[in-house]
Amino acid sequence: MTLVKLDIPGGIVSDRSEYSTGPRWKTCEKVRFQQGQPEKIGGWVEEANWSFTGQPSDVCVWQTIDGSSVLAVGTDTKLQLVYNDELLDITPLRTGASSLNAPFATANESATVTVTHAGHGSSSGDYVVFAGATAGGGITVAGEYILTVVNANTYTIQHSSNATSTTSSQGGSSVTVSYLIPTGSFTSSQGLGWGAGTWGSARSGAIKVTDTITGITRANPAVVTAGSHPFADGDLVQITAVAGMVQVNGVTFTVANKTTNTFELAGINSSAYTTYGSAGTATQQFGWNSAANSDQSDVSLEPSLWSLSLWGEDLIATQRNGGTYTWDASTPTVRATAVTNAPTISKLSLVSSPSRHLICFGAEAGTADPLNIRWSDQEVNTTWAAALSNTAGSQRLQQGTKIIAAVQTRDQILIFTDDSLHAMQFIGPPFTFGFRIMGTNCAPVSQHSVVDQNGVVYWMGNNHFYVYDGTVKILPSPVRDHVFNSIDSDLDLLTYSGLNRRFTEIWWVYATVENQPPDKYVIYNWKTTEWYFGSLDRSVWLDEISWLTEPIGISSSGKLYYHETGNNDNVVPLPCSVETGVFEIPNSGEDLFLVDKLIPDASITGSLQVTFFVRKYPSAPEVVKGPFTLTSSTEKTSFRVRGRQLRLKISSSDLSDQWKWGTPRIRYRRSGKR
Repeated sequence: MTLVKLDIPGGIVSDRSEYSTGPRWKTCEKVRFQQGQPEKIGGWVEEANWSFTGQPSDVCVWQTIDGSSVLAVGTDTKLQLVYNDELLDITPLRTGASSLNAPFATANESATVTVTHAGHGSSSGDYVVFAGATAGGGITVAGEYILTVVNANTYTIQHSSNATSTTSSQGGSSVTVSYLIPTGSFTSSQGLGWGAGTWGSARSGAIKVTDTITGITRANPAVVTAGSHPFADGDLVQITAVAGMVQVNGVTFTVANKTTNTFELAGINSSAYTTYGSAGTATQQFGWNSAANSDQSDVSLEPSLWSLSLWGEDLIATQRNGGTYTWDASTPTVRATAVTNAPTISKLSLVSSPSRHLICFGAEAGTADPLNIRWSDQEVNTTWAAALSNTAGSQRLQQGTKIIAAVQTRDQILIFTDDSLHAMQFIGPPFTFGFRIMGTNCAPVSQHSVVDQNGVVYWMGNNHFYVYDGTVKILPSPVRDHVFNSIDSDLDLLTYSGLNRRFTEIWWVYATVENQPPDKYVIYNWKTTEWYFGSLDRSVWLDEISWLTEPIGISSSGKLYYHETGNNDNVVPLPCSVETGVFEIPNSGEDLFLVDKLIPDASITGSLQVTFFVRKYPSAPEVVKGPFTLTSSTEKTSFRVRGRQLRLKISSSDLSDQWKWGTPRIRYRRSGKR
């Protein structure tokens, strides 16, 4: 009998057949590789004190000047933050507070309350906040609710208790109502017909129906003047960039009583609005309850995503295809508000370092322009009009159809379109920033799939992984097919990347065809160049930073977990496994072999299971031996198995198990040819 080392190279090689993989690790679950050897990944613990509403799309952590700890999260329904362990809803308001007169109607023994508000401009699923109402029908409407639209002038909410009588015109004469910015969808839709998107969601395709506004009356209903406009009664239009009557900016209205040069905003009383000054654009919106026309084959409705960054100790938050907002750390309980004079529509934003400009990408320039970049004055994020006295400005990229992502790296900002990679670098007045094309055909799969690691930028593309270290390169990956054959192309914009520097890892979480939320991860170890993967419900990931001493991941349901903590899935076991491809002893594969002993080499807390799978031929049925249990005191495991091809599985599934695999040995001898 002969002892032979099972010295298996580190990392997963999944894209070959089982036989051609040979003596390599082929698949794994909840396992990482360190120094070429597999080990169980660290566990995680759930934050029990709070969770976030909605599915997260970005996260940001920092400390304020006074030492307060802040963690901000943007979801498909909310913008929230944890400030000194207190969960705060800072979702911006779509409109300022309005006063309603007796708007509520109730039905006996029903929790449904009908609200009358002419021209409310809301969509089903939006949030509304009431204050100052008196009791009616045995209930008092107060606080935040999710609404369901009935028509342009009414909607319903669900109270926490049933009414005790049927009433109308309740609530008193001074009911204060405020509407949060519209909720979005995390599903990217394409194609014609009903249901392709949400109310007020603009198409990202090349054909856009827009017109220039030259006047809006202060009247009931409001009348818009737009010469030879293309809109029809019932169309949804969003108004932007109006000077003077700012109450209409960013709001979606229904067209009514159109003429050649005018149309009404259905149900909108603008008598109390400020006087129209100048400019403005009306853009047709295609969404739920808006059937697509024959010229709308390019409909592509992007999910609602946030990009979060810092302006000093204050938060900057941009909603994809929406506005840019700021939260002031000096007044932590006050909701985020729109950044004064910033673009009303952008794809994403960031704050440049070290020049300190607020930069919006895919920013409107009169009309929404997915290739336009606009930036504020240096150190002044409320000044956006370029002048000789400031460094504000804009630049339109010339390659691609839209900006997908942007990331701050060591001395420049990298901007990714769907066709090209551009470098944006601060050069000072008069041009402020210079632009260079650095690569083509290397688009990232999402705005958050790009990550910087000490000046080297990595990202997941549509069919490859990439790295930029001065030049763009495809990052070789032996798990590429495993990832890209399973990712859901309708949900690829949800892909999120992050670092785990403790283990020199880059994490990408992504959604597969089986599940809508991100449910899989793939890891690249930039130090060892090894790859490995697994299953995990995490929508965002953030490395330990500032006061955060462990990496965090937040699930699709808004639960936050501290990672690399303990060895369990919160309070339950964390099963894990790793398997090899098949290998032959002796290497020729001509002779059969008999294996009768395993001498383990592993660091084990708890127990570990080892299973052998043996075949005589690649297409022959497998003979399974095991699993055999190993502990820290196991010197050897005896068994008998005969074949030409062997593969190995290592697994654990008990509470608090932890292990690191080494270089075990097996004892074998030749056993004839048949």
